[in-house]
Amino acid sequence: MNKIYGIIAIFAFAGLLLPTSALQVEASSDLDYMLNIAEKAKRYIKSNIDNMENNNTQDWKNRQVVLEIYKKSEYEIDQLSTAAQNGDVKSARDLFLSSMYKLKQISLMLNQIADNKAQDAALPVHSEIIKRYEMNYQKLQQISDKLGANIDFSEMKSLISLAKQNNQLGEGNKAKQTIDQIALKGLEIYNLLQSINEKNKIIRAQALAEKYVDRINTLIVQAKTSGLLDYVEQLENTKTQLISSNSTSQITKHIRIVITIHSDIQEINRNNLQQIDLNEIKLSQTQKITTELKQLETKAKLLKNEAKGSNAALYYVEKALAIIDNVRNNLDDSERKTNTKLELIEQLLLKVEKIVQEST
Repeated sequence: MNKIYGIIAIFAFAGLLLPTSALQVEASSDLDYMLNIAEKAKRYIKSNIDNMENNNTQDWKNRQVVLEIYKKSEYEIDQLSTAAQNGDVKSARDLFLSSMYKLKQISLMLNQIADNKAQDAALPVHSEIIKRYEMNYQKLQQISDKLGANIDFSEMKSLISLAKQNNQLGEGNKAKQTIDQIALKGLEIYNLLQSINEKNKIIRAQALAEKYVDRINTLIVQAKTSGLLDYVEQLENTKTQLISSNSTSQITKHIRIVITIHSDIQEINRNNLQQIDLNEIKLSQTQKITTELKQLETKAKLLKNEAKGSNAALYYVEKALAIIDNVRNNLDDSERKTNTKLELIEQLLLKVEKIVQEST
């Protein structure tokens, strides 16, 4: 019994570390660290499975159920070892979490088996056990309805009724045997519901993948139109991998890539539009300044002809023409600087006009 609770304590501790460990592994690529934890956990669980009692048919059935989950975990740890050798951090992390989840599930089952045996060793209160299994039966029905699993619960319902009858008649051994059958049937239904739930997840993920294939095609057109050929190649590769994905984790991974690329393309296009707007504004300002310079230059040349004989007027005209050339050659100057020069030109030409008027 203490050994079983030891398993629970270890996996509870490991469960608290999983998010942090996963981040550390992803950051440092410490694949050996993940593999080492998984191997130790596997050996620990295997030793407890080997120590399971095998005194009756129920013990043998419990062992077979546990071994089936253990083999799946063992296979994933072997795959984890291969991923670690290949340096595949993402696959190694997924396999690590999946295998540890299964080992933790086994530890909980071993704990439940130990609890059941402890209850069997003491004077059994069959009515309480039947009541608990009846509640579990109702929960399983609710889950089945939610998943649309359409599972036949008639056998389990009949077993519960039989267990109640045996208990009321004081037939303890028969009641215990029926309770054991209820437990086995409940576990069978639970595993079936889990399988259906996983299939439903994959179906929903595949439907989402098909939806994202259309989005990828749209993004490819956008990327080509914007000349983003690198993104076109990434999107083509992601679409191929998304179509061939057969697990929710793979589909989720590729969808996240599509979302990231979509965000990048939107940001690039947004920046390009802003740049186009700035260029158009700048071009409009340049055209305006050029037109104003032509008008000022025409006015200055007319005043120059009228200013002959006045050195002061000619000085101001020549200075105005020089500033006009300076502005024309520095159209990239700031708007404030350009406006200052234009105001100075106008002031100089006003002085010339005043001098010409006074001299006539």
